[in-house]
Amino acid sequence: MSTQKVMLEVETREQLGKGPNGRLRAAGRVPANVYGLGMESFAVSVDPRRVEDLLRSASGRNTILTLSMKGAGASRDVMIREIQRDPVRETLQHVDFVRVDPDRKIQVRVPVNLVGTPEGVKNEGGLIDFIHREVLVNCLPSAIPEHIDGDIAELHVGQQLAVKDLKLAGDVEMVDDPDMVLVVIAQPKVEEEPVEAEEEAVAEAAEGAEPSEAAAEGEPGADGSEDGNS
Repeated sequence: MSTQKVMLEVETREQLGKGPNGRLRAAGRVPANVYGLGMESFAVSVDPRRVEDLLRSASGRNTILTLSMKGAGASRDVMIREIQRDPVRETLQHVDFVRVDPDRKIQVRVPVNLVGTPEGVKNEGGLIDFIHREVLVNCLPSAIPEHIDGDIAELHVGQQLAVKDLKLAGDVEMVDDPDMVLVVIAQPKVEEEPVEAEEEAVAEAAEGAEPSEAAAEGEPGADGSEDGNS
């Protein structure tokens, strides 16, 4: 399934800099920039809750957005290029939007969706080890897939899923190396018993049970007979 266009309302902003941006965030919005396609960039503000909803959607950052701008003319198709978050609270602080041409192919990363339960997991005790969760593809904005399926049902322990094993729609081109490994069905690690530690404990216990050298030769008695006193 390809990504769908979504309308996103933004507002143009004239005041730039740390002070105005701080006041903007205090008012419940975040600053953003729009650029790309060789055209002049411009500054806008956006509702962070709306952006968070888009990031959690099936298409995520690959969602094609049609910006509806208060205080500006025609709408523009864009994608989310970059976001900045507060390092402590992880709240959204800034968004970069990049323009897209509906007739020009772009490169985007698309998540890999695993299909099936591997034989190596069901019957051999193996584990699914994800090496890469996304692949880079080239396609028109309207043809960006939400995900690309990778069938792993027949994989046994030691076998893998590579880029070349993925099936793409005819209008989507793979950019990544065909031999790049995405998933490996790994043998679970068996924890070795701490043999050395057990042997050391046994040896210490044995030493504690043996009479000391001093005791074997005869330690001073309570009656002081060692000195020959009577």
